[in-house]
Amino acid sequence: MGHKALMFRSTVEMKHKKKKYIIIFLAILLILAGSFLIWYLTGGFLSAATIQISDEDYREGNVRYARREEYFPLSRGVISEIPELDENMGLDLRGTNASGLNLENESDILKRVTFDSSTVWPDDLPDGFSPEEIMENGKNPGFGIRMLHEKGITGEGISIAIVDQALNPEHTEYADNIMNYELLHCSDSAAQMHGSAVTSIAVGKSCGVAPDAKVYYIASTFGTYGFGRMKMNLNYMADSIDRILEINELLPEERKIRVISISRGFTSEKGADEVRAAIERAKEAGVFVITTATEDNYGFALMGLGKEQMTDPDEVSSYGPGHFWSDPFYNGRIDDSSRMLLVPMDARTYASWYTSDGYEFASSGGLSWSVPWLAGMYALCLQVDSELTPEEFIEKAFETGTIRTIEYQGKQYELGTIIDPPALIEAME
Repeated sequence: MGHKALMFRSTVEMKHKKKKYIIIFLAILLILAGSFLIWYLTGGFLSAATIQISDEDYREGNVRYARREEYFPLSRGVISEIPELDENMGLDLRGTNASGLNLENESDILKRVTFDSSTVWPDDLPDGFSPEEIMENGKNPGFGIRMLHEKGITGEGISIAIVDQALNPEHTEYADNIMNYELLHCSDSAAQMHGSAVTSIAVGKSCGVAPDAKVYYIASTFGTYGFGRMKMNLNYMADSIDRILEINELLPEERKIRVISISRGFTSEKGADEVRAAIERAKEAGVFVITTATEDNYGFALMGLGKEQMTDPDEVSSYGPGHFWSDPFYNGRIDDSSRMLLVPMDARTYASWYTSDGYEFASSGGLSWSVPWLAGMYALCLQVDSELTPEEFIEKAFETGTIRTIEYQGKQYELGTIIDPPALIEAME
């Protein structure tokens, strides 16, 4: 074979090899692109855990945790400048050493502060601003709840269920209240703030509405994480409700779950109709499901009340519309036809998620805090009248509640119906 022929053959072989490598490279790119697309559409590769407790443990009343969640100290270090205000948390000083800040003339900013037991404060603070007193005042559930506790009305003998994010199981506020802990579609890898907060507001020993009620807890994230966001799937919320109804079939009559607290709303998201249907199944089973969208299944809107840090939690006059909805309220953008039931929300102290005995205080809250408050209130009422139905509870709450007239910038506003726990309990007796 001649020299030219050999060169031609070599050139052809190189072109074939090059084409082969290009095809392989494109195939790898296609596989990677397909994997990325699947990852994006499903919310990521982060797996969601589902771990259940045995039927026998439920029947026998054994305290069981499907998994013990880890929790880690929150330490955000020394800060030398006042942080920008967060839309939800305001001035967020949780886990910070703020001893170097000049806060002496920052009364207005401190009205929106969120802090915790580990916050290190500067020596000079505005007159009347005492973190210790604010934290203690915020533990009071308000509206005479502690007076009911003194009478022995503490939710004893009542079981509630909470569906929320992964829970720190060891906090002294509620550790003795937890009966069982399961995971259902839960993507959390450690304890989260939200779970400890709602649990302590419902049943906390020092800050809860029903400190002797027992809790069956489902950890769920209502979606999957990925691509820097959460892909919502409220079918998981419906599954959690149905799982609680399954658990109820295993419990003896005296330990049956009577109310479910889920600090989440729904409108038209994926799975919203399934949630509505699950709530209807719960209603048929005599279980009250409290969410931030109660109007869909129960015909009333649950809303949260606002107050300042050191005003008396037991006095109705301390309260106005919650901070996050006060502006639309005073500017006429709240539907007057709404049948609203108002319960405490702002200026609350609750258990921290990263210690076994610390607390967090938030000047401004959200409806997430109102849901467990109302669940605890229902538990108190059930202790007094075990035959009470959710529908009867709702009607009596409106019948015994109050309307407050508020003066604001020269105008008068009607705020209500505001729940009145002592009057409500009296109506049950």
